[in-house]
Amino acid sequence: MTRAMARATTRAMTRLALAALLALAACDNGDATPDWSRMITQPKLLPYGESDLFADQRAMRPVPAGTVARGWIADPARRTGRTAAGDVAEIPLPVTRALLDRGRRRFAIVCATCHGTAGDGDSAVARNMQRRRPPSLYEPRIIALAPGALYRVIADGYGLMPSYAKLLEPDDRWAVIAYVRTLELSRTARLDALPPQIRDEATRALPGGLPGGRP
Repeated sequence: MTRAMARATTRAMTRLALAALLALAACDNGDATPDWSRMITQPKLLPYGESDLFADQRAMRPVPAGTVARGWIADPARRTGRTAAGDVAEIPLPVTRALLDRGRRRFAIVCATCHGTAGDGDSAVARNMQRRRPPSLYEPRIIALAPGALYRVIADGYGLMPSYAKLLEPDDRWAVIAYVRTLELSRTARLDALPPQIRDEATRALPGGLPGGRP
């Protein structure tokens, strides 16, 4: 650790100690043991309580007109995966490398436990599911699903799969879908359809090179 880092760490610890002392002083009643109950019984407005501060005597105030939840997504297609015409056919976010990296990380945390890190349905958890194993994401019926349908599976659940809405925010769901599409493409793309540089790298990664002895 450098001297600058050590000084910064010392300053941070000092600030934390001062904050703790101030918090304790706020509860100090002069006795040997602080009266912690003072924090509980201090004047405050409770939900569904009464208050003389307002004409209607209600502590809880109406939400101001036009208020939206933090993180609210106005676009219904991006928020729900559906439009009036049906499931969203295209991912409603720019599919960038950053989005794919985000999807890869979230997939590894939330989805890979059951679907496997490669998305092929092979995982320790899946192998011990006796009623029904999670499907491979490379099955034709899943590849055929529109992005909006996959979004609703993540948000609402399907069959034995529960909803993951609490673990994946809307944009994280789209990021995971973009990454799943990338996994699917990696299994179904033709070698001769790849850009030359990527095709050469993929060829060198193949065991023994291409069939027929070609490198």
